[in-house]
Amino acid sequence: MRKRSLAVGVAALSVVVLSACQSGARTVGEPRISSSRTTKTVAGVSVPVLPLDSYGVSADQRAVLDQAVDELAARCMKAEGYTWPARLKRLGVARSANERRYGVTDPEAVRVYGYHLAPPTGVTARQLAEEARQEKKRKALMTDALTKAYTGRDGPATGTTLTGGCRGKALSQLGLLRAEALTAVDLAQQQGWKRTEADSRARAANAKWSACMKRVGYTYADPHAAAGDPAWWGGGEGGSAAPKKAGVREIAAAVADVKCKRQTEYVAVWQSVETSYQNKIIEANRQDLEEVRQMWRNALRKAAEVLR
Repeated sequence: MRKRSLAVGVAALSVVVLSACQSGARTVGEPRISSSRTTKTVAGVSVPVLPLDSYGVSADQRAVLDQAVDELAARCMKAEGYTWPARLKRLGVARSANERRYGVTDPEAVRVYGYHLAPPTGVTARQLAEEARQEKKRKALMTDALTKAYTGRDGPATGTTLTGGCRGKALSQLGLLRAEALTAVDLAQQQGWKRTEADSRARAANAKWSACMKRVGYTYADPHAAAGDPAWWGGGEGGSAAPKKAGVREIAAAVADVKCKRQTEYVAVWQSVETSYQNKIIEANRQDLEEVRQMWRNALRKAAEVLR
């Protein structure tokens, strides 16, 4: 499964009814798929909601946890005689991680950014540039000694699996050290994704989308192949490095991609199939998944106490 941000904004839930033909024929051993799917609007875009989403945290909840980690780590650093530069305040309204789960879907975003990630809603180009400058200054303050005190190891503070130093202590206080590794929810999501990719109905949806794209001049097996085309990320119209702005060819392909998804009801089929597999996985692993959900609940409670 492609990496994606966990950011999910607060939005109203809605149920979208699918036509009977979307379920398609299934092969032996494949689960029946639901005749309806759940979506919600985040940052003005309709995004899919999946069963395993309820076992994680929202973007707002993640922000609270990050703030609590920062506060606890800062106290620890101060006790050791250091001042850790605080992370920058999040700008705008975060887009949903599920928005691009099945490839690009926002017709407005692709007209500007193509396959590149669009910034949070409400953030201007000037703000993004200023944020980049401030982040560069912040990183310049991270000396080797400071980084070692914060992470517990030599080298830059990169990645999301740093469990030593003051950051590790902060995570431990919130009961989140386990969240730094793959949890039962992460494994369940990976399993559900692999089963969905192999499902005959999902593969048929790929074929329909691919045929639609071919009719307008693009040859891709599936949406991920289109999004990952090296032409958009270096070596093509963007040169040796990823272009700062999407090129004309990339935008045209991304616009066609979104149109073909709508014409073939691609997202509806994939979401329905993945929902069925996730439900089966939840039934078989409910206890382990509930333990992860309780971990997040406990951490949020402790974070609220830290931030009082």
